Amino acid sequence: MKVFTVALLFAMLGAGVAIAQDVKLPAREPEVLKAKFSFDYWGKLELSGIVRSRSDKNVFWIHNDSGDQPRVFAIDSLGKFYQSARYRNYEGITIAGATDVDWEDITMDDKGNLVIADVGNNYNDRRDLVLYVVPEPSPIASNTTFLKKLFFKYPDQKVYNAKTNFNFDCEAVFFADGKFHMLSKDRADTFTRLYRMDAEKTDEVNTLTLLDKFNIGGKVTAADATEDGNRLVVITYKAIWMFERKGPGSSWLTGDVWWLPVKAPQIESVCFKDDRTLWLLDEEAAVLYEVPVSKLMKVR
Repeated sequence: MKVFTVALLFAMLGAGVAIAQDVKLPAREPEVLKAKFSFDYWGKLELSGIVRSRSDKNVFWIHNDSGDQPRVFAIDSLGKFYQSARYRNYEGITIAGATDVDWEDITMDDKGNLVIADVGNNYNDRRDLVLYVVPEPSPIASNTTFLKKLFFKYPDQKVYNAKTNFNFDCEAVFFADGKFHMLSKDRADTFTRLYRMDAEKTDEVNTLTLLDKFNIGGKVTAADATEDGNRLVVITYKAIWMFERKGPGSSWLTGDVWWLPVKAPQIESVCFKDDRTLWLLDEEAAVLYEVPVSKLMKVR
């Protein structure tokens, strides 16, 4: 069977040693994704993030990309927007005091907070990358505000422009082991780098910790982890990847790997709907796709 190879690079930073491993991907036609739900409530939306609530499994939080108001929306497991008789012209839940420079993903922490990632960095020049930590509102609320803002920077970014090391964009944020993690959307190569926020200081810019590096063969646009943190799903424009670690504290990128090539206009977000099902949002088509985890092929 014809195969092609994607190289894994696990960076053991403390020892200064790199161990390369190979994942052999079979030649396989991409799965053409078909819409399960279409979103036309406000016309064309640019959906860029989705996460399932940890307090109510029938609530999923979504948000738009840059250029929108600082707001989130709640949908149910049937893809319907929550409505309220109190607010007849419901248009989402505004996050007072927040700014949508380039919202790219959303996650939840273990304290029941929504965490909105204003982390898009298309030109490699942002110095205001931030996570908004928001107490989870009622899905039929109109307004809320954030609990805290967590500014951060990358430890390996020394120059802030698009001409040098153009690899500090990010559209994938997830929570595991009590900490926030980010996966880079490299624009100069096909790698993604995994970072962790080890401190949550609100009075200074937090410096992330670089953990791993993986040649994913494309540009990462979203990620999500299961509540126990042992499974991590990562998407690019052309594939779904799932990593399973051996246990807390071990590396996702050196564990078991599943993969599925896909075809869709512009996949920008993903979440575990449940242990057996993935939900993906398409920014260009404003639709939701449902993919059974069983469709992914184990490649390591």
